[in-house]
Amino acid sequence: MQPSDFDSFARVLDAAYSLHSKSLTADARSLFFAALGEYSLSDVRKAFSAHIKDPQRGQFPPKPADLIAQLSGDPLNDGRPAADEAWVTALAGANEFESVRWTTETAEAMNDDVKRLLERDEIGARMAFKETYKRLCAEARAAKRSVEWVFSWGFDRDGREQLARVSVEKGLLSLPAASAHAPLLAAPQTECNPAKAAECKARIAQILGTMPSQAEKLARAKTAAAAADRSFLESLKADTQRRVDDYERSHA
Repeated sequence: MQPSDFDSFARVLDAAYSLHSKSLTADARSLFFAALGEYSLSDVRKAFSAHIKDPQRGQFPPKPADLIAQLSGDPLNDGRPAADEAWVTALAGANEFESVRWTTETAEAMNDDVKRLLERDEIGARMAFKETYKRLCAEARAAKRSVEWVFSWGFDRDGREQLARVSVEKGLLSLPAASAHAPLLAAPQTECNPAKAAECKARIAQILGTMPSQAEKLARAKTAAAAADRSFLESLKADTQRRVDDYERSHA
């Protein structure tokens, strides 16, 4: 950075520390600036952004060493898990029923060859995975690519919903994205309008008020049945009387 970059740098630094309700003295800002002097202002800003967004490191205000570790590609501080830790996640991710959140390097290192080897030789599979994983991480660091976390969703519904819920709570996944894998997390996107709700409730009450109750329905059914019975009896009486009349005429 150039001396003319100090004011811009100081604003970014103060903003980062204000997220933790902290501030720095003028001397501390100068020391911070000097420690990062060999890097460009653009790269330093990216390092600040990466630090703030990281779920673990972002819980603490950044120190010069934290940003230098990112800018220099220190494998212990760029957010990528160590090989053994990545292997544990990879084992879970290899199970098509399990849902995991892993780095792109972890996902790529758990390739088909490693999966096939895992079926007969777990130790050999672990060694093959770690070798590939370390190579991929080294390539990513050499290219100065930031760590990228992705989700692998398995077939087990409970596992998907648990991972989605935890990820939303930690701010790692948006609610709309999570609801695609955990429908129970879905929520209305618009606020409830009390006036509209009351109007709908009154309309429903009005409709229900015009509908006969169960007792009324039974009474109407009984009345209709009684009317049908009377009609049938009257018809039967008329037919009987007609038969009697015909008989009397034939024997007169």
